[in-house]
Amino acid sequence: MASTVSKQPKTARLVNRQAILDEINALLAAPGTIDETRAKKVRKAIDTLRNPEGAPAAGEDEPAADSELDAHIDTGLETLRARIHKQVERRNRDCEKALKLMDELETTLRDKELQKAELAYNRLLSTKGNIPGLSEQRWADIEARLNHVRPQLRKLESWRHWGTTQARQDLIDQVTQLTDAGLAPEKLAKHIQQARDQWAAWDKSGDNAGKALWKTFDKACETAYKPCIAHFDKLRQRRAENLRQRQAIIDTLNARYASTDWKQPDWRDIDKFISHARRDFYKIGNVDHKHRKSVARALDEALEKYEQHLSLERTRSARAREKLITDIEALGTVENLREAFEQLESLKKQWSITVTGKREHENRLWKRFQAACDITYQRRDAERKEQVAERNENLKQKQALIEELTRAAAAGDEELRAHASTLARIQERWQAIGWIPREQEKSLNNRWREAQKQFTSALKAAESRAQAAGLDNLARRAALCSQWEQAVLTGSTLDAEAVQAEWAALPPLSGAHAGAMDRRFGQALTRPDDATLARNLAAKQAACLRLEVLLELESPGECQAERMAFQVERLNASMKKELDTQDAPEDLLLAVLTTGAVPAEAAGAIEQRTGNCLARYKHAS
Repeated sequence: MASTVSKQPKTARLVNRQAILDEINALLAAPGTIDETRAKKVRKAIDTLRNPEGAPAAGEDEPAADSELDAHIDTGLETLRARIHKQVERRNRDCEKALKLMDELETTLRDKELQKAELAYNRLLSTKGNIPGLSEQRWADIEARLNHVRPQLRKLESWRHWGTTQARQDLIDQVTQLTDAGLAPEKLAKHIQQARDQWAAWDKSGDNAGKALWKTFDKACETAYKPCIAHFDKLRQRRAENLRQRQAIIDTLNARYASTDWKQPDWRDIDKFISHARRDFYKIGNVDHKHRKSVARALDEALEKYEQHLSLERTRSARAREKLITDIEALGTVENLREAFEQLESLKKQWSITVTGKREHENRLWKRFQAACDITYQRRDAERKEQVAERNENLKQKQALIEELTRAAAAGDEELRAHASTLARIQERWQAIGWIPREQEKSLNNRWREAQKQFTSALKAAESRAQAAGLDNLARRAALCSQWEQAVLTGSTLDAEAVQAEWAALPPLSGAHAGAMDRRFGQALTRPDDATLARNLAAKQAACLRLEVLLELESPGECQAERMAFQVERLNASMKKELDTQDAPEDLLLAVLTTGAVPAEAAGAIEQRTGNCLARYKHAS
């Protein structure tokens, strides 16, 4: 045969090579696994074709066409070998998997784990059908082990079927008891569904129940479920009403959009309207699942139409507030704090939100706004702190002035009268001091008024005492002068040195009346003429009459006409508001005391009237 092959024509060799190449390509193009038997025949044909007995003789060149076909055959054969190699490796892995499943099946049966055993058994049978090219010998070992465990598997299945049948009957009894259990519809429906799920799980495990038992179970479930029908029907009606209400909100949104004048819209009202509509929409209860997406889409479409306008206004409002914040921040450079504060209050009134943005953005803007305002507020607080410190210092200064004035009021009469201008000077310093804390003003002013009143009263009392002492001194000097004048009129001899010494021993006089009294003293030791005596008497009588009227003292009977005339004169002066032109009691007293000698027969009466006037004046003062 080899001789025949070696002598076959070149055309025949070409056809055989082409047939082998076509067979290789067919095997590679076939779906699924490669037929290893056909592949062996191809390899055998190639070996026969390339038998050394049929090879070209030495020195004989092989045709170019044969060389090209051989190259393609070699390439296809390599690919075929690679795929077969992978196929064998996969078959070996699947065989190992089948052996592991067999081991698992035997273990689970030994442990009486029927459900796991059935799962392993079914997977093992599935694996067997998916191992192409597995030899009968290799599968025979697994089959022998399967035949050994099948009786045990069937026995466990029979026991499970009996147990499951009892469990199904118990489940039917449990469902039957639900009819009178008084459960809430939702809970009752849940229990019934759990029972049906359990029944279905048993069916899926391969342990199917009989038709009669299934009908009994199904009827029990339907009977127990009857109370739920009306309840869930109400829920369906409620969901239908919820759908109607949600649709009404959407219709309201669309109607409001159509009726809005978008050239002059009330942005705040629209934003509030949308916010409330969205809130009310989601406060409404659930709707049927089939309507959820459609009604939500309708709401989104309605809101989207508004959003096209609102987004522009929201952006404008945010930019306006950002500019406002920038303007408020710039107030930090205004030197005049009062002016800056007034501008701040004006700018704050411009803060307006027409359309609210996202919460985080609004919160960020609001915090920036507050921080910008705080810049001016902090400046104000710092200035107030300085003012508080300044006012506290002013308070201390005014308290010190009050204490100084209080000490001055407690001084002796001479010191007090010597510093009579202290009050004016302290008042001037008081006015020069600035504001004090408001809460201290009332109490401090009360103390200030009390201190001024105390000083004024003390000074007045001191001056009154000084005036009284002065009058006493004048009265004593006047009495000495009268004594000496009467002694001269009666011709008595006086010791001039003794008189001078007694006069010098008296307290010194001050003021204008000191000169008048000194003049009287200078004339006291010289006898005046009768005209002077008469003139002095008339002057003293006139002064005493006026004093008696002013001090409300009685006048002698012979002086009533003059007294009446003076009273009429005072009445006329009061009507003409000229009382301030009348002589004061002090001036009249000084005139009486400094006027010189009077006739001896009238001296006693004049001295008596003068003493009465002096006593009444001192008492009144």
